[in-house]
Amino acid sequence: MISSAYGVHGSGGRTAPQARGDDDVPIVSGSSARQPRRDALRNRERVLDAATELIRRDGEKVPMAQIAEHAGVGIGTVYRHFPAREDLLGALVHRSFGIAVANAQAAAAHPGSALEGVRRFFLATLRDRERFVLPLHGGPAVFTPATRQLQADVRTALRGLIERGQAAGELRPDLTPEELIVATSLLSRPLPGVGDWERLARRQIDLMLYGLSAPRP
Repeated sequence: MISSAYGVHGSGGRTAPQARGDDDVPIVSGSSARQPRRDALRNRERVLDAATELIRRDGEKVPMAQIAEHAGVGIGTVYRHFPAREDLLGALVHRSFGIAVANAQAAAAHPGSALEGVRRFFLATLRDRERFVLPLHGGPAVFTPATRQLQADVRTALRGLIERGQAAGELRPDLTPEELIVATSLLSRPLPGVGDWERLARRQIDLMLYGLSAPRP
């Protein structure tokens, strides 16, 4: 939040009311005007990070006050950014799909083989598994039009990757983007009592890739 601001004095010497920013703090002019926005965005990300951790651990009904405490912000800050629980859940799903889009597009842009691109997509999902709050990953099914667009963008990127691999004879001809998405959802949810999930999941990736490869003549 902004630590300082100034008032504007009129002809009568009285201080004019100060405008308020996103986090209910005064808006200042000049170069300091960017600070409220940066601080508000930083607080928003802290709330999302805290909510991601707690919801993944305790479920989507975790108290908003507990999320605020975990984020190190006041409950008012949480409600200024997310007036209702549904708004917070929707923001978590939207951010998660944004991560998935970035991973899918990076995999599709990989200059190597399409099979290696799929491997990279799987590994990126495994790496980011604790950042996901998605319906297929056990999260809430809360969608906005913008989130639906991100969901479509994931499929578009993966479809391009798959079609490139199929044209090169690397990937089986019946493979679909949805099947890759289901596979990554399984990788991102560690099974209880299995020990080293990272090692086990990487082994599962190797097995999946073997199954995704085009049949050899």
